[in-house]
Amino acid sequence: MRISLLVIGFLAVAVISWPTVQAGKRSADDEDASESLVGTPVRRGAFPSVGAVLFEGRQICGATLINSNHVLTGADCVSFLSGVQKTNDLAKLKVYLNTVALKTYNPGAVISNVLRIKTHELYDRKTKANNIAVLALDGNVTTLYPLSLPADGTTDDYVGKAGTILRWGVTKSASTSHKILLQAPVTIITNEACSTKYGLKVPSTSLCASAGSQEGLACQDDSNGGPIIVEGRQVGVMSWGKGCMDFNYPGIYTRITAYMDWIKKNSV
Repeated sequence: MRISLLVIGFLAVAVISWPTVQAGKRSADDEDASESLVGTPVRRGAFPSVGAVLFEGRQICGATLINSNHVLTGADCVSFLSGVQKTNDLAKLKVYLNTVALKTYNPGAVISNVLRIKTHELYDRKTKANNIAVLALDGNVTTLYPLSLPADGTTDDYVGKAGTILRWGVTKSASTSHKILLQAPVTIITNEACSTKYGLKVPSTSLCASAGSQEGLACQDDSNGGPIIVEGRQVGVMSWGKGCMDFNYPGIYTRITAYMDWIKKNSV
């Protein structure tokens, strides 16, 4: 089947610049996919610790398991609940892991309720500064290995290294519509180069990644809070970017090495 390409010109600061590769072999969980996808569908079991945060049954962000009972995501994703944390609101929040398709039927999926939300104390909704949050799950996940974070004391800025981003994208068929987990390649660039692209200073607490010059496909949603992985370790949390499918602008991620102490403190 020939996949039709659609270049999107929509610009919105709050939406991440997604790198694009043509969908290759489809996941076993997505045999009915018929639309163009921003990324390659992930095979089941490839990234079991990468998941999704759902509120009232609707996927709102990506997330990663960082220990047996905590996941890492963006403050943007849950700031509307932070501080209030009413029991009835938390009850509407769930984390899905070990699945590549958010269908009603999720064979093998690990589904957890959220016990507590911790967003960074200096998170700024307007500037996206300190866009990071930890969710405490209501029980231990014993069947999955957490995604590795940078080693203690790491000073690597990862510039020039290849990375992989994981996000949730919409796929449709004649009878269904659901989200599947997608992966796409990026390259880490300097914050200086990133600042030049945007015409503003990108702080050292952020990390920038470029998709290079690639043709745009249909982009219908964003998936902040998901990981960027370099050499098997999560080095960033998807935060923001300019445009949807605009490859003149790199994606900007919360740099995990700048928040290791904060993550440790809030995930025990």
